Amino acid sequence: MSERQTRSSRHLQPSHNKKLDKLLNVLIGIVVILIIITATYVFKWQDDAGKAEKDEPIQEQKNDKEDVKEEPSKEQNNDVAAQEEKPAKEEPTEETQTSEQDATTETTSDNPIVDKVITNKSWEPTPTTQTGQHVSSYDDKSVDWAEKVATVTAVTGIEKDQMIVWRIGNNGSANSAIATVSTNDKTKMYRVSMEWVDNEGWLPVQLEQLNTLNGAY
Repeated sequence: MSERQTRSSRHLQPSHNKKLDKLLNVLIGIVVILIIITATYVFKWQDDAGKAEKDEPIQEQKNDKEDVKEEPSKEQNNDVAAQEEKPAKEEPTEETQTSEQDATTETTSDNPIVDKVITNKSWEPTPTTQTGQHVSSYDDKSVDWAEKVATVTAVTGIEKDQMIVWRIGNNGSANSAIATVSTNDKTKMYRVSMEWVDNEGWLPVQLEQLNTLNGAY
């Protein structure tokens, strides 16, 4: 080979190598870009799948909670039914009030000073503080006397400070008494018969409404 041809060959060889290197670099770049795109797509697909899995139980859990709210438990249903069956608190009715009035009996008397005689089955003994064997007392400072006056107040409605006690005396036995009283202005006058109930107190048994005090005691 001549020296001139050798020089020409050496001159062309580097140019050919540079083109080859450039082509390889382009191919490598394309491959890298494809890898990046593929990896990005794979990672994105995994993230979407993961989010879908997480969202699904949350949605189911929400649905479960909604079902619980919409469908009351069996115990709650029983409580509601019990409340519906429970009767409302009864207020006093006219029939009840009439029954109490029916317990009161009013009659006339042959005694001219008595306008009417009243008895009532609902009357109860005046609570007593006395203990032991009872002895009826007509001392106006005794406990027994005070309890007799309290019994008169309860049945007549006349307060003690508005009442004149004309007489309280024995009514035929040790355990019975009769009191003649009036209001301070004497517009209302009564005789009250009462009996002693052991361990309970004096029980009013008859109320006489008077039209005069003359001959009443």
